[in-house]
Amino acid sequence: MNNTKVKLWTNQYLIIILLSLIMFVSFYMITAGFPIYVATISENPAIAGIMTTTLMTASLITRFFASIIIQKINMKLLLIISLLYFIGTIALTFVNDSIGFLIVIRALQGIGFCMLTNLVFTISSTIVPKSRLGEGIVFFAMSTSLGTTIGPLIAISYLANFSFQSMMVLTLGLMAFSFVCSLFTKNTKVEKEHPKEINKEPFYKYMFDKRVLLPSILVAFNYMTIAGIVNFMGAFGKEINVGASISQFFIAQGITMVIIRSFSGKIFDKFGHRILIIPAAVSGAIGLVVLGFSTNMIMVLLSGVLFGIAFAILHPIIQAWALTLVPPEKKATANSMLLIFIDSGLAIGSVGLGFIASIVGYGITFSFSAVLMILILIIYLIGSKKMTVYNDK
Repeated sequence: MNNTKVKLWTNQYLIIILLSLIMFVSFYMITAGFPIYVATISENPAIAGIMTTTLMTASLITRFFASIIIQKINMKLLLIISLLYFIGTIALTFVNDSIGFLIVIRALQGIGFCMLTNLVFTISSTIVPKSRLGEGIVFFAMSTSLGTTIGPLIAISYLANFSFQSMMVLTLGLMAFSFVCSLFTKNTKVEKEHPKEINKEPFYKYMFDKRVLLPSILVAFNYMTIAGIVNFMGAFGKEINVGASISQFFIAQGITMVIIRSFSGKIFDKFGHRILIIPAAVSGAIGLVVLGFSTNMIMVLLSGVLFGIAFAILHPIIQAWALTLVPPEKKATANSMLLIFIDSGLAIGSVGLGFIASIVGYGITFSFSAVLMILILIIYLIGSKKMTVYNDK
């Protein structure tokens, strides 16, 4: 790894982190708020599930084309347009509150959020100095993770006292702030080594790069385990008679994540990914087993810390590693592939682990999902030996 100390915390890096944090807070406020709102206007709880499925489906389909668009259009312009588009979808919620109309809005939001996530991931990975790639990606990932945590907390607390419409006004204000931030970004240009050859590449090569397949599979397995925890932790609390106290698992996980990510990126830049991914997968597997056999809050908190180590390391470090495997002009493709596999992992994990939980219970399901962490370790140990860092010299 290149140890040259260059500036990471530039104005552009700070802007994209702030923009992404506020954007993720807004999106996950809406994501958590919609099911609560739908419950007040419909007696069918399945409607909330349909809206989530519609959102994920629209997002997943769009991801196959997002990397192509990003590589063809000025990224600053595309970021501004995408933010305006997403703000427009929020404004549409005031037009009509029928279930069919809201489902359409969720599909439109899935398209917009797909473009926005691809853009901010690509822009952040492009403006980060190569010698501090791991550190830069990890801190950026921390901002998005905090957004996904803070958003639902705000939504649930807010809707307990105020209306859904007023919350949407709040999200409009937050997204408007992200839009203002986007005006201060600089157009991020990716230097192409052989521009004529790149322009002649077939359509599918903008969407797929085999060099990123292994990292993509690893993040998919990682997010299968995360899907199980996000979806079934509340029910597991009832299963072991600790009730709402089970939410303290996420506090333990979040604190651990912040601590670990404060230095894991520097370790990646200095020593590489192997020293981080191996212990993270082991810690994640142990954490899931401990969680599965938990009978009290001490065990739950311990599992939160152990799984928090894996949560802090696996996604951002695998992403940083994946970006070292491709040339600069393929970063959008790499990020798009990773996000596609993340979405797929969340969808498969939710359905697959839910099916298992319906048969054997939540505790055994968490312990069973430790197998996914072991698979990450095995596949990584075997596959990473054949992976080589892209040499741009």
